[in-house]
Amino acid sequence: MAPQAPPPYFQISPGPPPKQSRKALLAVLGTVFGLLGLSAGAVVYHISTRPGPTNLSTAGGTPWQKLADGMTAALSARDEEAFLKPFKGNEVREKQRKVFRNLVKIPWAAAHWETQFAAPLNGDMMVTFVHQVKGVDSKPVPEVYNWRVEPGGTAPVITAVSGSKDLMGKTSDTSYYPAPWDFYNDLAVENRGNLVVVADSGQAAEVKRDADVLAQAAKDDLAAWNKAAPPAPAGRESAPGFFVVLEKRRDVYNKLYAGEGRTNDSLEAGVNMPIPAYDSKDTKQLESGGSRIVMDTTQSRFASADWKEGVSEIGRHEMGHALVEPFGTEQVLVQGLQDTQMWVVEGFAEYMAYRGKSDLARADLKASLQGYRFDGTLPESLDFYSNQGQARAAHYALGASALQYMGQKYGEDKVFAFVAAHYADPKQYQRQITDATGLTLQQFQTDWAAYVRTAAGTP
Repeated sequence: MAPQAPPPYFQISPGPPPKQSRKALLAVLGTVFGLLGLSAGAVVYHISTRPGPTNLSTAGGTPWQKLADGMTAALSARDEEAFLKPFKGNEVREKQRKVFRNLVKIPWAAAHWETQFAAPLNGDMMVTFVHQVKGVDSKPVPEVYNWRVEPGGTAPVITAVSGSKDLMGKTSDTSYYPAPWDFYNDLAVENRGNLVVVADSGQAAEVKRDADVLAQAAKDDLAAWNKAAPPAPAGRESAPGFFVVLEKRRDVYNKLYAGEGRTNDSLEAGVNMPIPAYDSKDTKQLESGGSRIVMDTTQSRFASADWKEGVSEIGRHEMGHALVEPFGTEQVLVQGLQDTQMWVVEGFAEYMAYRGKSDLARADLKASLQGYRFDGTLPESLDFYSNQGQARAAHYALGASALQYMGQKYGEDKVFAFVAAHYADPKQYQRQITDATGLTLQQFQTDWAAYVRTAAGTP
């Protein structure tokens, strides 16, 4: 007997909880540079990444860089008091004590601080925490802080710490602040080699419960990709692992890595946020150093009786995004008008979520198209992330079905080659369809539409 369709990720009020989405993938990319060395600010999510800030300090010889070097040495030596030495005031010291105790729990391949200017400007110093999570990040990535500093004196003193500011005085989206080590007082961490799962210590039991399931999801995605994917160009290899934050508070979920916070998308249950490589200099060719995945654990994927299947599914979906993110090169300036096809982006993540579960995939397609008017065409990017739960669910399922059909007829290696090529050069979309199938886009769409109508019983 065919399995029951899993509950949809999307919420059609009243109804079941939402499906994971990367709506923010298409947010406007805008970089605003401050005058006379003020920190940079930009709106940037998902595919839209930008390089790390340019280091304008004096070759590590300034008092501020020496202070930063001291913090780096203290973290390496796990010397808490040495790390706290430059911070003044009980409140900021105690906050940084918690940051330090969180940082030492993370498996670092690299972790150091770099000042961005030779001297503070109006009492502010921008400094970048350059870090690489071992087994997860392919390259070091930035988190940009603003240190409020005390003027004068013979030794640098820090009186406040926040994310770097934009010209409006708000925390910049491209600060990638706050990270979990900044936000949580006490970090719960599970390290599984190519997977690091973290949460506030209040969710420590959930981290322990979910870590094995998420580790298997990571293993599934990585094994599939490594077996059938085409060779990657040097410097653009797929992600080696994944960093997952579990969070039950929606306001915190929206704030992590997002400066002042992302606009809440009630239809979103998980998000993958790529961070640019710190040494990425070419703004025309984006270079991702790693991704951060945040999941809303109040959703039924985590809370239902069949939670293992739900956690596995959302894990494989979001890790699918992170897996291929390093191939992406497009800067998205206007949401919906990018060359990267959203049905490919979300379809691939769903393909990975349901990989090896063809009956569940077929049940999901049938359930998602109930009451949806299918016109035989692939979903358009402009309205892909519809605010209507039914439409968005259909778009996800249709995107997945296109790649499932491609895989069944032409082989999984063709699916992976198509996805990698499309991320790398989305302007060649129609040629990429032909390379994968031997058909024109129109011919492929016609064949796929017939497959959908048969599989879903749609007229």
